[in-house]
Amino acid sequence: MMTAGALFGILGIGALRFAWGRANRSVILNTAGWMLIGAGLAAGWVYAGAWGVSIASLWAMAAALILLAIAAWRDPARKSRGSDRRAGMLPEPGEPRHLAKRITTFAIVVGGGLVAAIAIGVMTRWAALTVNASVADANVLVFFAVPLVWSILAFLLLMTENRKRQLVCIALPLIAAIPAIVKGSMS
Repeated sequence: MMTAGALFGILGIGALRFAWGRANRSVILNTAGWMLIGAGLAAGWVYAGAWGVSIASLWAMAAALILLAIAAWRDPARKSRGSDRRAGMLPEPGEPRHLAKRITTFAIVVGGGLVAAIAIGVMTRWAALTVNASVADANVLVFFAVPLVWSILAFLLLMTENRKRQLVCIALPLIAAIPAIVKGSMS
């Protein structure tokens, strides 16, 4: 079963590399590649649980490394100069800098996102303790949840241009954590 998981992972990576190397997008090949990778992970799980998933993943990652290394080796060095296009990093000379807008975005993404992620962490701890998890396990879940949720929220907040939607993305986790805060999950 572990051999099948490794082979499915390798074939999935091969299918994705083939699909992504084509001139036109192929939904069928992309889906097949991801399904093969999923089947490899499932086979690893059936064989040895999380350990089997990690071993199947290693085979898939090794295949990806080899295929990307071959592609990089074959790609000729570019003689042309790279583009001077900047994706809105800094304004051109004479354009307004919009510092207030940039500082507000930073505060919302970093500060607001962190507060919302901590709220989800508090809620996660409360939920774990509610289903009789040990305090140590509940605390570990918090250490897992907060950075994961913060990175997801940072992505969502940066991709959302509307300030109201950004504030909703922060408010929803805060509202969801109210029962945990009221019940005293921090004690």
